[in-house]
Amino acid sequence: MGNFYVRALLTGPTGASEDLDFLVDTGATFLAVPRFLAERLALVPTRTVSIQIAGGMRQRWPIAEVRLTLGDDTVVTPCLILPDGAPLLGAVALETLLLAVDPVARRLVPTDGLAMATRGLVLSA
Repeated sequence: MGNFYVRALLTGPTGASEDLDFLVDTGATFLAVPRFLAERLALVPTRTVSIQIAGGMRQRWPIAEVRLTLGDDTVVTPCLILPDGAPLLGAVALETLLLAVDPVARRLVPTDGLAMATRGLVLSA
């Protein structure tokens, strides 16, 4: 699959927002932005998480919540704060938006959410 980008809007807790091009990275778990951008959006880290980066190295990076608008849909999603680099759109944000990757056409496509119950699971109202 080749790389491709999508345009989306990020909004921080103060209402500051940025319209950005995100590299779609299905190998990345979370949406991620560089520190300078997180500061402009006034993102507030809620914890630090262990991340495995290219080459197998492990690092600990802060994670915050951010509002992501892509097309007509808006969700709140976890956002890694990178030391530097390009904004990434990872698997959690894509799944939250119910989007999948069409690797041939290099685009995002709507998909259904899944709710799989195991046998014997009783749901009460």
